[in-house]
Amino acid sequence: MTVIVAGLLLLMVYLCCMVAIAQYKSDTSIANFTWGGGVMLVSVYTFFMLSLFLPRQCIVTAMITMWASRLIIHVYRRYTGNDPRFIAWKWQGFKALIINSMWIFGQIIMIAIMAYPVVIINMSAVAGLTLLDAIGMCVWIFGFVCEMVSDQQLFAFTSNPKNKGKVMRYGLWHYSRHPNYFGEILMWWGIYMIALSVPYGWSGIIAPVTISIFLIFITGIPWIEKTMEGNAEYQEYKEKTSMLIPWFAKK
Repeated sequence: MTVIVAGLLLLMVYLCCMVAIAQYKSDTSIANFTWGGGVMLVSVYTFFMLSLFLPRQCIVTAMITMWASRLIIHVYRRYTGNDPRFIAWKWQGFKALIINSMWIFGQIIMIAIMAYPVVIINMSAVAGLTLLDAIGMCVWIFGFVCEMVSDQQLFAFTSNPKNKGKVMRYGLWHYSRHPNYFGEILMWWGIYMIALSVPYGWSGIIAPVTISIFLIFITGIPWIEKTMEGNAEYQEYKEKTSMLIPWFAKK
């Protein structure tokens, strides 16, 4: 119980720090940095405090650390303080504090859901690796590479002033309109496959299902596609290119 309480206090301190940063920057989009770091914090904490340092626990914790570190670095590289989803939230004073606190502390739910399968693995005493572990690792690696490469391709494209107003449709983006989201979803299904090797690991399905629903139906793809509704080039790209799973473009 003491370990759990200490972990919760550590998470509260982390979220308070993120609220302080959002206040200092007068920018609620700081929340984009929050959930990935929170999942990594919970994963690393349970690894050192609850695990037996078994191979599966070491591998999964390393995976989450790599995923979160890359995500935070990528979001930071793109950070301008002008995220259109939060641009209207640049309030000041006490009102800004309330909004920032609610939005950032609301990330606790997402952090808990996404860290759940990792916590199950770190609390398990099952030694040895299974075929499911191997399959899960392969799926995760493929997803990680896919997301990393597609994010870098998009970053390079949007960083070039000559491409302003144009649609990214090269590299992995030639085969999918959202290859980065495809990679993100794959990684969490890979983690779930690894969790199936330990008791109650099946319940960890909540993580990949949640991220899949959010990216496909709520905050990811729908929001981006809506912002591009008035772009004729994107509509032509949309007709020819697979939405998520990479596939050959229609002629």
